[in-house]
Amino acid sequence: MALTKVMGQNFRVFMSGAAIPESINCSVSETGSMEDSTTKDTEGSYAQEQMTAKDWSVSVDSLAADLTTLRALITAFNSDSKLTVGWDQTAGAQNRVAQNAAFARSGQAILNDLSIQANNRTNIQTTLQFQGSGALA
Repeated sequence: MALTKVMGQNFRVFMSGAAIPESINCSVSETGSMEDSTTKDTEGSYAQEQMTAKDWSVSVDSLAADLTTLRALITAFNSDSKLTVGWDQTAGAQNRVAQNAAFARSGQAILNDLSIQANNRTNIQTTLQFQGSGALA
């Protein structure tokens, strides 16, 4: 019987075409703004809603904290540049090879939140929050 579920380790976030290394957690959010479109012609007591805007964001926790990675992340945050960010199912070497799954999506996003947690005698953990800018493809 074929595996029908995607396990957490096989759902990865990609930045500029590469899986974010040493990820320990990721979260994808797609939201919509709704507006009441009920008119005097609407029958019944239930409101009718219409989607007026869509939004998406991605968050990743990672243990990749070498100096090169930290410099690149701080530069990306300070530049306000749009990066290609997306998600896909993965397999292969270090579980970083994109599989072009039916749910895979990507788009332009801005690194709008960068947190670096550096507790004594533990690995540094970074948390990256990307805010989508435009549609997903």
